[in-house]
Amino acid sequence: MKYADNIDYLVSSIMYLGSHSYFWARTPDNMASELALDATRLEAVFDAFPGLFRKSQTRAKNGQPFYALQARYALRKGGDTKEPNQVSSIETLSTERLQLLVDFVLQMAEQERTAAENARTNRTAVMAAVISAGAAIVSAGIAVVLAST
Repeated sequence: MKYADNIDYLVSSIMYLGSHSYFWARTPDNMASELALDATRLEAVFDAFPGLFRKSQTRAKNGQPFYALQARYALRKGGDTKEPNQVSSIETLSTERLQLLVDFVLQMAEQERTAAENARTNRTAVMAAVISAGAAIVSAGIAVVLAST
């Protein structure tokens, strides 16, 4: 799964999970309902980017896991390593931290686009080289035939 193909889901999820003052974690169904997104795709995005989104071991009544931003989960207080409740006092991310995450996603998407563009350019260059080599071989063959007659 690529950043470039999922910018809309990534940015909206980062903003929601990073700034929601009541929920720090949500199930894909509940969050998708609130944001008018496709729940199946949202869960796939969460699972595809584990460096951004943390999948909880805790399950909702519908069996879905809760997801949170890794950056926000890291802000929980105290030395308790147990998972906090879905509604918790984990502070929201600062504007600067949210911007850092969004910028990261946008930069990764741009790198993917650049890599794809470079791959297309390389394929075109290889194709041109093959055509040129083929034309040179045909020309050489014609020259040999003409010289021998």
